[in-house]
Amino acid sequence: MGIKDRIFGLFPKRNASHVPAVFTHVDFPKGTGGDATALAAMDMIASGLATLNFSFFGRKDRQALKDHHLHRLLKNPNIDETQFVFMYGSVMDYFKAGNVYWYGHANDSGETVALYRLDPNKVTVRRGESGLKVFTHEGREYGGDRIVHIASRHGYDGLKGSPIATVAGEVFRLSRRLDEFVETSFDNGVGSRLVVDIEEFRGKATQEEVDQMSEMFLSKYSGARNAGRPLIRQKGIAFSTLDSKPNTSQSNELLSNRKFSEQEIAKLFGVPLPLLNGTDTAHIESLYISYIEKAILPIASQFQDAINARLIPRHQRGRIFFEYNYNSLLKTSTRDKNTSYNQQISMGIMSINEARRKENLPPIEAGDTNFVPGNWMPLTPETVDSYMAGAKLKLWEYENMNTHSPGVSGNHSNLGDDKA
Repeated sequence: MGIKDRIFGLFPKRNASHVPAVFTHVDFPKGTGGDATALAAMDMIASGLATLNFSFFGRKDRQALKDHHLHRLLKNPNIDETQFVFMYGSVMDYFKAGNVYWYGHANDSGETVALYRLDPNKVTVRRGESGLKVFTHEGREYGGDRIVHIASRHGYDGLKGSPIATVAGEVFRLSRRLDEFVETSFDNGVGSRLVVDIEEFRGKATQEEVDQMSEMFLSKYSGARNAGRPLIRQKGIAFSTLDSKPNTSQSNELLSNRKFSEQEIAKLFGVPLPLLNGTDTAHIESLYISYIEKAILPIASQFQDAINARLIPRHQRGRIFFEYNYNSLLKTSTRDKNTSYNQQISMGIMSINEARRKENLPPIEAGDTNFVPGNWMPLTPETVDSYMAGAKLKLWEYENMNTHSPGVSGNHSNLGDDKA
């Protein structure tokens, strides 16, 4: 019995079931040139989506189905990976290869009991005779009932998506050229450089003699280990310095170009640049709202749609649905957060204990009760009818009191008539 058979012996499985070689390695997309801004943006998006809260809900009552087997499955996708590692790797697959492939391992009842990521570079996709996608991985073919395919929105051709580095290559190439310029400049010693004049000492020296003299100076006077070592001047050898530092305008232009490159990359991923470089904390709430809307939501929506359309069994799709909750990514000041809690509790949107759980505080007695202002009434036909009936009764009582009270004649009261 192989190791996979022993592992998946934990679950009941069909005889025809096959567990492909799974892919767990995570690396950063090729073509980005190792750009720090791009890597930071991808890491922030992948980490954010991997920590999103989610749940399956009933379509009629919108009650969270915490005990549903698919909820437990996404919380613990497989025996090797945690939820965070699984989702983080999936988002990196999205950026790196333009495609995410989840293989669903099923038991005898057809219920998916484990999810694994497949290496996107080892999966081919074609259309079968029925017009549906057929996925081939390491010589085996799978239908859409076993593979959840999430194609990148960047250059999707109907079968597969394209990695972000392919469709936005010019942005990364510009960044790489700037990095290479800076690296080459510093490697070649931008700044003050020593010039050794040996013409008087050696006359017309050969190239070999020049190279030997250069090697001697490098070995005896350059590097950290020779710091502070005196430079011995021989007769006929002159020393001077050559200043090769870039001028101020060149430095400013380089800085401006690098900043423009960072802005373009941040814009490409939808992550506000101040969140990446930490330059603006005064508007943290608005920055995170922009981050959620432009960076997280487009990708999370694709994952959400794929789970609803591919992971939920067909016979359950009319009864349940999957949805992400983005509140965990919102960052606010303590004052704004407490104001929000107060408003939501006073309006009955959340209970005191729900607010305490968000702050990792223990529940209190009677804290699960929701409250609404005492002068509020629900706007229902029954409430309106009751209110109108009460108003008619008071009007009738008023008219009846005026008709039958002492000193009243017909509809006219004689009280006060003797006062001229």
